[in-house]
Amino acid sequence: MKLDHQILIFTYHKTGTTLFEKVFTAISERHGLNMAKCYGMVPFIDPRPDIVMVIHAQLGSLPTRPFRGIRSIRDPRDILVSAYNYHKHCTEKWCVSTDFDPSPPIRFPRVPAAYHHLRERWKRDYLKRLGGISYQQNILMRDRGDGIAFELENYVGVILDSMWSWPHRDERIVDVKMEDTSADFDGSMSGVFRHLGFAEADVPELLEIAGDHDVGRMDDAALAADPHIHGRDRSKWRTFLTEAEIAGFERRYGDLVSILGYERAR
Repeated sequence: MKLDHQILIFTYHKTGTTLFEKVFTAISERHGLNMAKCYGMVPFIDPRPDIVMVIHAQLGSLPTRPFRGIRSIRDPRDILVSAYNYHKHCTEKWCVSTDFDPSPPIRFPRVPAAYHHLRERWKRDYLKRLGGISYQQNILMRDRGDGIAFELENYVGVILDSMWSWPHRDERIVDVKMEDTSADFDGSMSGVFRHLGFAEADVPELLEIAGDHDVGRMDDAALAADPHIHGRDRSKWRTFLTEAEIAGFERRYGDLVSILGYERAR
């Protein structure tokens, strides 16, 4: 398989990063394509890899090489719920870090890679807000309501602000809703492969490769073994968040909910 253009995959935390990483890693290995993964703010895209994943969808400028891309998105309310539940038990280095040294430059794992582009003063204030314990312990020591508020004011707030300020409106990059992929995996992924410029004759094989990573096809044991998955129902905000929490969230991020194509609760 040979591509005459570059493929870009933009994701955010808890919007299907692991799914797309597994799918396109498998495709790359099967067909001898070069794949690169970038974290945090990426000033520019290296033109050499065939496939580039921009893990936090933070990009300074679009590439000059011909490209096709997707941006994986999700209902912002579910990003909050999923991140809160994930950060209670994950082992990501930034989440369990107890290194609060404020000496610049403040980089991963003292802060998440998604924070790298923020000012040093902001990052110093973040380390102070942790209060001498890890991000994860900050979540665990709080009751559910305070933990959700902490999550929204910190990691998730940065992610949602980044989604809101997405600067690369371009017809070559289409949004792919995580909800659509969950509801109709083959239909959604077929659309992804076609938009990304793969030959029509290759789509059935690509779907076969991707199908190994479809939550809907996984048995219970496989689901339980994946720390990124918390059940088959990928949308939980309606039952997990209280009415007051939903209202407060939408006062702050209601416009983002609408911009991304989701309906507000009220």
